[in-house]
Amino acid sequence: MNRLQIGFHIDGDVWEPDQIAAVEAHGFDILTTGEHIVFFRPILDTITVLSYAAAVTSRIKLVPSTLILPLRPPAILAKELTSIDILSKGRLIASVGIGGDYPREFEACGVPIKERGVRANEGIEIMRKFWSGERFDYHGRIFKMEDMDMLPGPYQPGGPPLWICGRSDPAMKRAAKYGDGWQPYMYTAAQLAESVEKIHGFADDIGRTLPADFAFTTFMYVSMHDDVEEGRNRAIEQLSYRFNMPFEKVVDKYCTYGPPDRIIADLQRYVDAGTNHVIVGLIMPPEERMDYVERFATQILPELQKMKPA
Repeated sequence: MNRLQIGFHIDGDVWEPDQIAAVEAHGFDILTTGEHIVFFRPILDTITVLSYAAAVTSRIKLVPSTLILPLRPPAILAKELTSIDILSKGRLIASVGIGGDYPREFEACGVPIKERGVRANEGIEIMRKFWSGERFDYHGRIFKMEDMDMLPGPYQPGGPPLWICGRSDPAMKRAAKYGDGWQPYMYTAAQLAESVEKIHGFADDIGRTLPADFAFTTFMYVSMHDDVEEGRNRAIEQLSYRFNMPFEKVVDKYCTYGPPDRIIADLQRYVDAGTNHVIVGLIMPPEERMDYVERFATQILPELQKMKPA
């Protein structure tokens, strides 16, 4: 991979078609949106948002960041993702995780939260089988199927790439076994470097050689402001709302803030640690979002595009 891939996160909020098209026009490589079914703040359905985005873009990659895989039957999710992959002409990357931070979601969907890990593993295996184009049987601990197939098949042979989201060793093992990429969340550069090493090690343990284009991703909230302290305070206010928790003690670990040169230097540390995909979520008032997108695209994005992944 000869250039750092840069993504833009719209966080499950309502964006107008011309605003999504502008993100693509500014040169971002990836568009991501969030996923929660039952949550403490308003958030749209990620499958619907990505379908909407596919219709108003033509180049940018589309990523659900991140699908809570155990909440959906794998056949339904395979069908939904196949449909987006076809309609976007192969621009879908599927990021999946096991969730669990908000137990009410599992109750609302009738899914035992203690089963989320095995449901995710079986779900990945079943989706891959549906995307293979072959008829198959499946006999897992949760799911049992006979003589299955799915038409039409995905636009991308074998289905869209799968990024595995998480923070724990089991999630890293899942990425090493099943994934085309690793997408941790709320990670420091040091944690990212450690996870790169661990995932290669877990892959070696099972005899898998990770592909050269395996995605090691970084998600980072960005609060642009010429005054460093003001940028930090804005990040604390917005992220405390978004995560329903005080953010003062962790904002310095999981957010970059201040003028462009400071933000660029912070993100360079993640590239040095081994990331090859950086996804940014801008801290910004909704009524000024396009001004912020343009500022990031003109003052920061070109410098990120010069960075070479390790």
